[in-house]
Amino acid sequence: MSRKLIKYLPLQMLASSVLSGCFNNVSSIKIDRFNNISAVNGPGEEDTWASAQKQGVGTANNYVSKVWFTLANGAISEVYYPTIDTADVKEIKFIVTDGKSFVSDETNDTISKVEKFTDKSLGYKLVNTDKKGRYRITKEIFTDVKRNSLIMKAKFEALEGSINDYKLYLAYDPHIKNQGSYNEGYVIKANNNEMLMAKRDNIYTALSSNIGWKGYSIGYYKVNDIMTDLDENKQMTKHYDSARGNIIEGAEIDLTKNSEFEIVLSFGSNESEAAKTALETLGEDYNNLKNNYIDEWAKYCNTLNNFNGKANSLYYNSMMILKASEDKTNKGAYIASLSIPWGDGQSDDNTGGYHLVWSRDLYHVANAFIAAGDVDSANRSLDYLAKVVKDNGMIPQNTWISGKPYWTGIQLDEQADPIILSYRLKRYDLYDSLVKPLADFIIKMGPKTGQERWEEIGGYSPATLASEVAGLTCAAYIAEQNKDFESAKKYQEKADNWQRLIDSLTYTEKGPLGDGHYYIRIAGLPDPNADFMISIANGGGVYDQKEIVDPSFLELVRLGVKSADDPKILNTLKVVDETIKVDTPKGPSWYRYNHDGYGEMSKTELYHGTGKGRLWPLLTGERGMYEIAAGKDATSYVKAMENFANESGIISEQVWEDTGLPTDSASPLNWAHAEYVILFASNIEHKVLDMPDIVYKRYVLK
Repeated sequence: MSRKLIKYLPLQMLASSVLSGCFNNVSSIKIDRFNNISAVNGPGEEDTWASAQKQGVGTANNYVSKVWFTLANGAISEVYYPTIDTADVKEIKFIVTDGKSFVSDETNDTISKVEKFTDKSLGYKLVNTDKKGRYRITKEIFTDVKRNSLIMKAKFEALEGSINDYKLYLAYDPHIKNQGSYNEGYVIKANNNEMLMAKRDNIYTALSSNIGWKGYSIGYYKVNDIMTDLDENKQMTKHYDSARGNIIEGAEIDLTKNSEFEIVLSFGSNESEAAKTALETLGEDYNNLKNNYIDEWAKYCNTLNNFNGKANSLYYNSMMILKASEDKTNKGAYIASLSIPWGDGQSDDNTGGYHLVWSRDLYHVANAFIAAGDVDSANRSLDYLAKVVKDNGMIPQNTWISGKPYWTGIQLDEQADPIILSYRLKRYDLYDSLVKPLADFIIKMGPKTGQERWEEIGGYSPATLASEVAGLTCAAYIAEQNKDFESAKKYQEKADNWQRLIDSLTYTEKGPLGDGHYYIRIAGLPDPNADFMISIANGGGVYDQKEIVDPSFLELVRLGVKSADDPKILNTLKVVDETIKVDTPKGPSWYRYNHDGYGEMSKTELYHGTGKGRLWPLLTGERGMYEIAAGKDATSYVKAMENFANESGIISEQVWEDTGLPTDSASPLNWAHAEYVILFASNIEHKVLDMPDIVYKRYVLK
C-alpha cells in the first residue's frame, strides 16, 4: 500500500474493535507524524475573531479542567486554554455539500436554535436546520471535567434525499495564544488515531474523532484552506498535511460509517500531552462525561441562595456565567466577558477583547456573589486585587489575569471599588496590602479622575465622586479597625469635604436641557456652569459639557452618598429620561450618554472605532436599583432585564432600540449579569444589597 493511501484512508480499514482499543488503553502512546505535502502560497490572509453574539459559554466547574468554550452562530467559537485570557480557537464549524452543486456553511446557512442541558448547567444542545430544508445538524457541547478537552457530539440528518447525497466537512480555525498568525498545523497518528494538530510556542491542540477522518487537509486562510477549496470545487480536492501561518484545518466526516459521532479538541503543553488527553477523553463513556459535567454545575447552583424558591433560570444562569469567568490558575481573576466585541470585524491581532480583568467589573461580580451567598468567590476576587496593586498604590485600568496592565488609564472609581468591597466582606486584613495604598492614591489624585467609568474622558464625574466618597469612608473605618487613627481621620475628612463639593463640581444650573438644572456627565473644569467643550470618544463629536447627561449619577444614591429623594437627583432623573431613555419592545433602557459613539452605526455595519452607541441593559438594572432605594418596587426592571436575555439566558452589553435584541457588542457582559443578580435579590429583599451602610448612615441618615 502506498504512503498516500496510508495517510488518507487508514481508519476506513480498521474494525470498530480496533478503534475502540486505541482509545481505551493510553498508558503509553505511539505517535507518527505525516509530513508529505505541505500547503503552498502561505502564510494566508489576515483573519478576524468570531461573532460576539454568544449562544453559550461554558467550562467545567473545577480548577482541574482549564478549557473554556463559547458558541456563536450555531458553532463553537473562541476556546480558551490554559488561562481564561488566552484564546486558542476562532471557530469549529461544519460545512455541507453534495459534492457538485452547493456548499452550505452552518454558521451562515442554517437557522440555529440552542437549549441548555438543564437550567443548572452550562452545557448546550445546538440544532442547526438548513434554511433550504435539506439537512439538520444537532450538537451537544461541553468539557471533560477531568481533562483539558472540549467535547462535541454531533448528528447529521438528511431532511431531503438520503444521507448518501451529502458530504460533511469540519473546519477548525486555530488562533493559538490570541493570534491567528504563526500557527503551525500538521497531522499525526497517535495509537492509530489520526489527529489534526495545531501549535504555537508551548500550546498544542489535538482534534480527533471517535470514527476517524475520511480525509483531511491543512491550508492557508482564503488561499487553499478547506473552505476555499469547497467554495471552488464543492468537495475536498486538496490534501495538505502541514502549514504554518494563518491556517485552517479541515477534515471530512465519513457519513457511511455513522451519522452520529464525537469530536474532541484537546490541549496540552506538548504534542504527546495533547494527543494523550484526546485519546483518554475519547475512551470515556460519553454519557458519563456529560453527566459529570452537569452534576458539577448542579451542585454549585444548589449551594446558592434560592430566595425561598423564588430563584429563576436567569438567576442561576447568571451566577454560573460569573463563576465560569474566573481563571483557574490565577484564582479570583474574573474577566469582563468571554467575548471579543464585534469580533467578526476585529483583526485577529486584537489580543485582549473583553477577556481581561477590570477592577470595576470585578467589583460588581463580587457583589453578585455576596448577594447569592457565594462569599468565598467574592473573597478570592479581593485577594486577587491585592496582588495587582502597583508600587504607586493604584490598580491599572485593566489587566491580563497575570496582573500585567493592558490599558493604562487612571480611573479613580476602580481604586475605590475594592475598598468598598473590603468593607462589605469585613476584610480588614487587607488594609496594608490593598485598602491603604488605594485610599492614599485616591487622595493624591482626586477628586478629578483621569477617566470616568466609561473609560473615555477625564474630569469631575458625579459617579466617580460617589465612589471616591464611599471608598474613603469605608477606608476610614477599616483604618480604625487596624488602629491607624491618623489615616482614618485623614480619609474621613477628605470624604466629607468631597461630598460637600459634589454639587458645585458636577451640578449645572445653566444647562440647555430640561429646566437647566441637573448633574452633567462630567465637568472638564471645576465649574459645571462653565462653557467648556468636551470631545466625545469614538467619533461622537464635540459638545459643551452642559449638553451631556449620563445615568451614572445614580451612583450617588446607590453608594449612600445622596438621598433618593434629593431634589437634584429627582430633577436629573427627569432630564435623563427625556434625553436618553428608550422604551423598547422588551422594556426600558438607556444610552450611556447622549451622542455616544461606541456601537454600530447600523445593523449592517460592524463597529470599527466610530459609530453610534446603543442601549445598555445594565443601565436598566441600575435604574431598578434606584427605585428600590426610593422605596419602590423594581419588578418591571427585573422583567425588562430578563426580556433582554437571549434564548440561552445571556445578557449583552448593548441592545437595539427597535427590537431590544443584542447588538454584536460583548455578549455575555458579566457586569450586566451581576447587575441582574443584585437587582433580582435586592427587589426580593426590598433594599439595595450592595449599598455600604456606613456611607448611607453618615450622609443620608445624618
